[in-house]
Amino acid sequence: MTDTTHGQTLPSRSLQDRLISLVVRFFRAEWSGALLAIIVLGLAIEVATVDTMFFRPSNLMTILNNSAAIGVVAGGMTLIILTAGIDLSVGSVMGLTAALTGYVASFWGFPPFFAIMTGLGIGLAVGAFNGTLVAYFGMPAFIVTLAGLSIWRGTGHLTTNAQATPKLPEAFDYFGRFNPFTGLRNAYRADELDGFAKTLGGFVDANWLNFFRTFQMSMLIFIAFFIVLAVIIANTRYGRYVYAIGSNEPGARQAGINTRRYTLMTYMFGSFAAAFGALLFLGRAPYAKSDYGQMWELDAIAAVVIGGTSLFGGRGSLWGTFMGVILLKLINNGLTLAQLNTFWQMVVTGGIILVAVGIDIVRQSRDPEAVRKLLAAVGTFMAFLALMTPGAVWLRAKIALAEHGAASALREAGTTLAPGHTARLMDPAAIEASQAAVSANGLTTLVLTLVVLAAGVNIFRGSSVTSLALAAIFVAMIPVLALLGYHAATPFLVLGAVVLAASAFVFAIFERARAIGADE
Repeated sequence: MTDTTHGQTLPSRSLQDRLISLVVRFFRAEWSGALLAIIVLGLAIEVATVDTMFFRPSNLMTILNNSAAIGVVAGGMTLIILTAGIDLSVGSVMGLTAALTGYVASFWGFPPFFAIMTGLGIGLAVGAFNGTLVAYFGMPAFIVTLAGLSIWRGTGHLTTNAQATPKLPEAFDYFGRFNPFTGLRNAYRADELDGFAKTLGGFVDANWLNFFRTFQMSMLIFIAFFIVLAVIIANTRYGRYVYAIGSNEPGARQAGINTRRYTLMTYMFGSFAAAFGALLFLGRAPYAKSDYGQMWELDAIAAVVIGGTSLFGGRGSLWGTFMGVILLKLINNGLTLAQLNTFWQMVVTGGIILVAVGIDIVRQSRDPEAVRKLLAAVGTFMAFLALMTPGAVWLRAKIALAEHGAASALREAGTTLAPGHTARLMDPAAIEASQAAVSANGLTTLVLTLVVLAAGVNIFRGSSVTSLALAAIFVAMIPVLALLGYHAATPFLVLGAVVLAASAFVFAIFERARAIGADE
């Protein structure tokens, strides 16, 4: 067997060389990192969740349902970032359109259809405002949309007095919780079907709990939205121009592309997607309120960059964003299993953005040492996430005891305590519980802290031996932490072990890839 390359007949490649070529081609795709992380984290969570099956269809569909609203917003953000722009106002636009859509439906008597059109129209108008300032007045997108983040949130609060609406009409359920199989199942149970419909109804009823129960419109709309948008971007002039503007806007202008018009269109679509995402959110929420969508701009940007779209524009894909959204939800589920509150999840999301931007920079450099350092940094980040499982509990208990001690000292000194001080005084049972938490989590927190520090040193002074040793430590800690009850740390330790082990072979893979021409 022989391979023909550049007109020359070469000996057939070995299995190792074929695998290296496959790995190189895989990691050239912008979405490769997100897909690999989804697979590894998914398998790790499956192992960690001993009481339930993570990969059961109903659970996977629940993840898709929960991803729908922010996923649509992130889809619009992808196009903006592909043009080398940014929109920090999408969360506020989502809150504004959600609030006003529900407001006109509840208090002005608008039929649901006209209320929905009102919300989508508001999204387009906001996008036109942002896009005009960016494209035609030359204002920086960061400044325009940062101002919009405040303007549109404030407008939502002012127009609705920051009050929640009554329960929304059932028509909004068709964007969210509506299950298209419910009617068929009910008809089957009422013995109203015959023939093929009865057979189908029986199948749905028999598999209701395992599959069809969580089959909701939000999931279907989410998937359909990305399919349609991907087709448009891949097969239309608009899609080609978006990439051209992001890659080289002056060059695109010289080539005859009306960059201002297409930039305006992109910002309009970004805000329209935020308004559409608001409808998906309302389809799962009982009422509308103007504080919806807070910090969604961060989640949307995180999903885009995790999916491999470059913040510098011109490179990326919608499917990468789709996987970025799913990965964010997987990580949030892992942190929820670890019983960490929303504030820790915000910290983690910010860290993920930094890692994703680092991946984009390293992919452009093609420097093996930069790749090794990046993988070592990801391993360190995974060790930090594992540390938070016991560390957050330990730290919270230590802080509670310290604050109680400080407030008690003030009281004993005769100082009149402020309400905030009084709230930090604990009864004997709470003190005992906090002391028990400190004792139970102290040693594990110390050990994991040392592991994080060792992994951090490995970033700058690492070698193949130290990387493999750390990977072995990660693996060895998994059963120990599981026995101690820290099952939520398993996914992070597994992913950390994988990337650290991979970092040990980076130079060998790069050298062989160059030798066989796989990196060309």
